[in-house]
Amino acid sequence: MENAPYTDDPSISNDDRLWRRIPPWHFYFDENLGRCRPSKAAFEDDQDGQPMSVSLAEHTNSVGRGPADVLQGHDGYGLAQITAGLVRAYEQGVQRDAQPEDPAHALVFGKKSNAARRAFSKECQWVVAPPKND
Repeated sequence: MENAPYTDDPSISNDDRLWRRIPPWHFYFDENLGRCRPSKAAFEDDQDGQPMSVSLAEHTNSVGRGPADVLQGHDGYGLAQITAGLVRAYEQGVQRDAQPEDPAHALVFGKKSNAARRAFSKECQWVVAPPKND
């Protein structure tokens, strides 16, 4: 796990849910799973080199916010969740990174291998399913 300058936060339990906004260009219908899911590209680090952004679900809820608040300003997006335990199983760390617009913001850091990103995309669950395109 790449540590510098990030530190895995032990106060974030393995059961804690991590919410990730998924843009419309990163979800598709997976014939093998029989459901819509994010592509593995939805779980890459940011293009500017910053670690993958998430919101800590429990913290979001504790400050009176919910999924709609996390998606505000992101029309057409879905909201997926994975657990801190899953990302740690793939040698990732989770660090709090509160932002003015998202006090529950956190970073998932570490090398995102193809296997890790594939696992995140297949094992995630929708908190807010992507809109249907009929």
